[in-house]
Amino acid sequence: VINPNNPTGALYSNELLKGIIEIAREHNLVIMADEVYDKVLYDGVKHTALASLSTDVLTLTFNSLSKSYRSCGYRAGWLVVSGDKKQAKDYIEGLNMLSSMRLCANVPGQSAIQTALGGYQTIHDLVAEGGRLRRQRDIAYELLTAIPGVSCVKPQAALYMFPRLDPKVYPIEDDKQFILELLEETRVLLVQGSGFNYPDNQHFRVVFLPHEDDLRDAIGRVAKFLEAYRKRHARP
Repeated sequence: VINPNNPTGALYSNELLKGIIEIAREHNLVIMADEVYDKVLYDGVKHTALASLSTDVLTLTFNSLSKSYRSCGYRAGWLVVSGDKKQAKDYIEGLNMLSSMRLCANVPGQSAIQTALGGYQTIHDLVAEGGRLRRQRDIAYELLTAIPGVSCVKPQAALYMFPRLDPKVYPIEDDKQFILELLEETRVLLVQGSGFNYPDNQHFRVVFLPHEDDLRDAIGRVAKFLEAYRKRHARP
């Protein structure tokens, strides 16, 4: 469960999270909760840790310095095991053995985790009104939704949005080929929806991390490509 979500930027409601927990409880499943974007939140929304909503369902929660703390190069993260651990002793022992023998953790990088978690949370400045990430989200959303035939749900969290192309305007049969053609013509790299196992050919992922000028340039190139695509495939 990736919450906040990549590629959509969605933030899951408590009701939805409780529904996931109920399914796991019913079928005796282990929940793996990827929450690396838990502090990258916009418009005053709140993130709920999935593990906080149950005491009986075995839950593995993942986090890292990579996203909220913008320290990808540290390769430092952590795993929290919560819920009913009685039935998972061998599993937890295997995790400990794997982490000791095979994962080759970045020990110096791990020393930064306590400082990061306990220190001033600079991410709050970036996602607040007027903050760089929030401005970039708003700019990307406005520019993309201004393109004819493009719609998008405005992200509440994370660093991504997942626009949809109207199939009546953009009759795409192979979204991978479509994205490759866009890359070759514009030098802008996006990711097709099928790359995330999405079941149609009408979506693509945008990362709004680049600075404002770069975003305007890149989305402007995408808009020109889509304009030419519309003309080529216009119905008589």
